[in-house]
Amino acid sequence: MTVRFQAFHSIKAIGQREVLFNWSRTNPLGALEQVWRPKNRDELQQLLRENSERKLRLIGSGLSFEPIHSVYAEGSQALLVDLHHLRGQLAQTADTVTYQAGTPLDTVYADLIAMERMLPASPGVIGIQTLGGALSTGTHGQGLHQSALCDAVAALTVMLASGDIIRVDRSDPRFGAFVMGMGMLGILLDVTLQTVPNRIMRCTKFTTDYPFLLAHNERLNREHAFVKSWWFAWTGESHIWLVDPASEEEVARYRAGGSEPLLLEGDIDARMNATIDATLQKMAKDTKDEALAGEHFETVRRFKDASDLVGNVYQILCKGIPAPQINCEVAVPLHRMNEALETLQAWQQANPGVLHYPFILRCTGPSKAWLSAAYDQSVCWIGFLVYLAADGTFVNGSMEQMRELQQLLVPLGGIPHFGKHLAMDLYDFPALLPRWHDFLALKGELDPHGRFENRWLADLFANR
Repeated sequence: MTVRFQAFHSIKAIGQREVLFNWSRTNPLGALEQVWRPKNRDELQQLLRENSERKLRLIGSGLSFEPIHSVYAEGSQALLVDLHHLRGQLAQTADTVTYQAGTPLDTVYADLIAMERMLPASPGVIGIQTLGGALSTGTHGQGLHQSALCDAVAALTVMLASGDIIRVDRSDPRFGAFVMGMGMLGILLDVTLQTVPNRIMRCTKFTTDYPFLLAHNERLNREHAFVKSWWFAWTGESHIWLVDPASEEEVARYRAGGSEPLLLEGDIDARMNATIDATLQKMAKDTKDEALAGEHFETVRRFKDASDLVGNVYQILCKGIPAPQINCEVAVPLHRMNEALETLQAWQQANPGVLHYPFILRCTGPSKAWLSAAYDQSVCWIGFLVYLAADGTFVNGSMEQMRELQQLLVPLGGIPHFGKHLAMDLYDFPALLPRWHDFLALKGELDPHGRFENRWLADLFANR
């Protein structure tokens, strides 16, 4: 049977097999014959109960850089489960909505806006993620007044390795493990999310310098609803977005325009234009794309002639452009953020001409997820990446630089995002995450035979 996949999946031939790769085309996920799309939860339950040793991993949208969702090295009997048929809204109340876990986030966001509701969490930038995948890997937005997407969850329905189905809500002491379980505790079937009334927001954009960023980034995060900073360390410039409720007049203009994003063209900021043009040229050379045709160029062009914007939170912040990349993100405790910036500034001065995309700074408040870097603490997430060339290669030394930057943040309590690239040998996870051993104990109880584990996860969770 031929299985159709979304455009962001890549299929390559390896020997005699057609193999599905992740979105960056760097890691094989499984041969096409290993991909299985159950039509309903009964089919999934039957498989789990009939074959108690078969390994399964959930594919989500295939966005993670590392092989967290791969079964390629697990033997031909292992299955890559795609919940393509298990999507859509199941129920809603005045302040909650329930979706099947295979539902894309874009669908959730569109439905909520039609209901004049929104999540109490800022969205991640990529809306093509599935709900289950985004929760399982700790997808987060920006703003100290909220945390990760999983902290908007009220309850989950999970199918365990035994085929049994359980409901887990916030009163369950295991809740913090299940909301970010990395697909290791069971298969998420549906998720009930808390909602709040929709608010139309204004995004104020401005460019400043490194001393201002160092002195005021934490204050801005405390004073505004959502804050995101792009720090072009090689020039010292920072492009900052402050997102807060719009004025009544701005809301009226937005509604009169059919609720389409409203550009406030009188506030154009062109101070980044020269830096952006130079950055585009460097990216073109590094990615062998002198025509500047790749999607990755759009991620940088959007900073030119920046205009303030009025819209709903998803129109403003869910702006990710999927482009093949090596993407790292490390969280440091908020009280050590300035130390991290000073460390990275010194690295930049010692390594001029290396980066071609700014450091991305997103602060979040404490999370209840056991495996989150923000568990019981406010953090600053620091993102850095390298784009791949059209032929799948990347600039020589890129992986070494990604490792070096992670290594600089480890002494500051740095903890990586598990859905992105990480040099796992750098981190002492049991020391960094207080509930690490609790998670391992629960995993051993619920999946004693490691059915939901692959080689990469076994290495990650090996005793250290």
